[in-house]
This record gives sequence, structure tokens and C-alpha cells, in this order.
Amino acid sequence: MGAAAWSPVSFREVTDDLDPRVLAAGPPPLPGPAGSDSGGTWRFRLADPGRGDADLVAGWMARPHVDLFWEQAWPAERWAAVLRRQLDGECTRPLIAARDGLDLAYLEVYRTPRDVVGRHYPARPHDLGVHIAIGPIEATGRGVGRNLVRTLAQALFDADPACLRIVADPDVRHEVARRMFARAGFRQMSEVDLGHKRAALMSCRRPDFTIPAS
Repeated sequence: MGAAAWSPVSFREVTDDLDPRVLAAGPPPLPGPAGSDSGGTWRFRLADPGRGDADLVAGWMARPHVDLFWEQAWPAERWAAVLRRQLDGECTRPLIAARDGLDLAYLEVYRTPRDVVGRHYPARPHDLGVHIAIGPIEATGRGVGRNLVRTLAQALFDADPACLRIVADPDVRHEVARRMFARAGFRQMSEVDLGHKRAALMSCRRPDFTIPAS
């Protein structure tokens, strides 16, 4: 989504004719701190524009390796509006992921029945979706993303016992992201047209969530 089409209102969120069970599920949970399989501890906090996180996210989004597929290299004031709307709503929670005190990634955790993704598979009320952008280029290509996805998925399952599936929708052209999710235990369900991109719809299910060997 380019800057010219920007709006503080999510272009992905579904608001009409929501099942009462979807409404009852409430917003996504905040995952708790969790140790990783490579040592260290991941911590997840709400992205707060009042403490400088809009500047942090805007800086990451302007980096070429992130902008290539996110296409959201917006000014900090625009990101502040987006973060505030997400925090005020029920669909998406914007998060900053840090390992051992170092901020490394921007995350969006959302309820898939409230998102366009939920139109492309039989979404249950408590299903969750994730978007992940690793900010520092030096943190890419070293297994950090795979480790983050593994840890985040388990932390979300722990935080919402009613959640049975976690979904990711990387761009079909983004082979690195697709490989990252696959190595973290996600399996591809289909390729779908979300309007703003052609996505590889991938998921992990609580009953059979396993972490494959590296």
C-alpha cells in the first residue's frame, strides 16, 4: 500500500455483519515474555506513539529491505495515527518485539475474522494473524525471524487458549518471508488475492504445531 493511498482507517479491516462470536472474542491478546530456542528472552510490548514508537516504526519502514514488500514508508505522524487507531480498535494490536532489551521488529497481531484474510479460509472467532517486519538489516539472514516467529506463535497460543490457528500472509514474491514462516512450523494453505497483494496464505494449528528441525 503506497503512501498516496494512505488512510488511518485500515484498508484490510472487515466491520460489517460480524458474527457475535467474533465480537465476543475481543481484541488479540498481548503475548507474554518467552525464552527462545537460541537463548535469550523475547518481550512484546504495545507500540506506543506517545513514547516514540511511531518514529521507530517509521524509520524501519523506510529501510529498503522492509519497504520492498510493506510499501508503508510513511512519515512518523502517519504511523502515529495508524498506531493510535489500532490501539483504540478491536481488530489489531501493534507490537514491538525486543530480544534481551534490543528492539528488533514491528509486529501486527490481528483477529483474522475481522480482516480480509478471514474471507479466504474458514476462520474461527479466536484465530489470529501476524505481520512481521524485522527492522535492523543486521538482524536479517541470521535466523532471528524464524526464532521470533516460533516464539511468538507459542506465546500467542499460551495467551489465548481458545485460539486454534495462527495465520501469516507473506507476499508470494517474498521468498525469504515464506521460508521464514515455513521453518518456524507454518504450512502453506493456498495463494490468495487480497486486493493489495497476492499472498501465500500460511498457518500453524495448535493441535499439530511443531517446530521442524533447522
